[in-house]
Amino acid sequence: MDFSHMTRAEIDLDALSRNISGIRALCPDKEIIAVVKANAYGHGDKLICAELLRLGITKFAVSSVLEAGRISDIVPDCDILIFGATPEEMLYESEKYIQTIVSLEYARRLSGFAVRSNKTIRCHVKINSGMTRSGIDTLDELHEIMSLPALKPEALFTHFASADSLEEGDVQFTKKQQEKLLSFAEHYNLKTHSQNSGGVLYHDDFKTDMVRVGIAMYGLRPNTSIKSPITLSPVMSFKTAVSQIREVETGIPVSYGRTYTTPQKQVLAVIPVGYADGYSRSHSNKGKVLVGGELAPICGRVCMDQSVIDITGIEGVRVGDEVCVYSDAHKETGIEYIADTLGTIPYEVTCAVSARVPRIAKAKNED
Repeated sequence: MDFSHMTRAEIDLDALSRNISGIRALCPDKEIIAVVKANAYGHGDKLICAELLRLGITKFAVSSVLEAGRISDIVPDCDILIFGATPEEMLYESEKYIQTIVSLEYARRLSGFAVRSNKTIRCHVKINSGMTRSGIDTLDELHEIMSLPALKPEALFTHFASADSLEEGDVQFTKKQQEKLLSFAEHYNLKTHSQNSGGVLYHDDFKTDMVRVGIAMYGLRPNTSIKSPITLSPVMSFKTAVSQIREVETGIPVSYGRTYTTPQKQVLAVIPVGYADGYSRSHSNKGKVLVGGELAPICGRVCMDQSVIDITGIEGVRVGDEVCVYSDAHKETGIEYIADTLGTIPYEVTCAVSARVPRIAKAKNED
């Protein structure tokens, strides 16, 4: 058996559908822009985008023109918004996608290219309302952008810095961001969008035409310390299989650096998953996986392609048995819990699952 193919990310499309239903219930009159950058946050853009299209979503957002090309092959004829600036030499497909105006200077360059190429460029204008990352700052800039030839602005938007926080200062800051967007929108008959996952979950009363949903769509909270107003179902499970079992005497070192030595006789198993698969080396001597419904700790350092786990006392484990690396079947293998233990966020955990790990759709209604 080739155990490398046993390592996989299972994608629960039923869970995705439930999450979309919950999000629509929070913003029933708003169109969803599905954020599918970074391989759909690591979930596999082919599976995710095809299912979202089946669910009636026709607007998608990505980071770059390269990602846009990939997504357009999956969901042709859908609107694809590119968040980042596109280099001029890659604007030859500018009519196919929606560009983000990240600055006045960029708008001028886009307009110049469009005029020279006899093209019209669809775009959304980003307002910097507090992220201080990209976007225009003033109404004068917006007025000039709206007057530039060969640009077709279709919407104004902003990005919230702390919409996933319910601290009073953060709530007020988010409201001010929203107010700045709406004050700009008063001058032009353009659609607006501002709510990311935090905005949808915790500021569902904001008045806009569209919402941009990322992490909540994948069943995870943008802030794991705050309860979600809707039930979110994690879409990804990361699984592998036992590839080897051995009985080890007391005092035997395990894995690189001999950071773990068996304190007693133990039964150890090797699983074909390591940091090259996206399982962080920070799990060394700390992480736990689920085998036969029981937690098995990582022994020693996580390697590039393999890890060693302690299955002492777990009855009946055999080579080929399934191992849940990330799974909501147990709290300590849940993606949000793992993110907290690593001192990071769920976004990073799922995005880290590497391209060599196959994404496989979980069977419909599978228990």
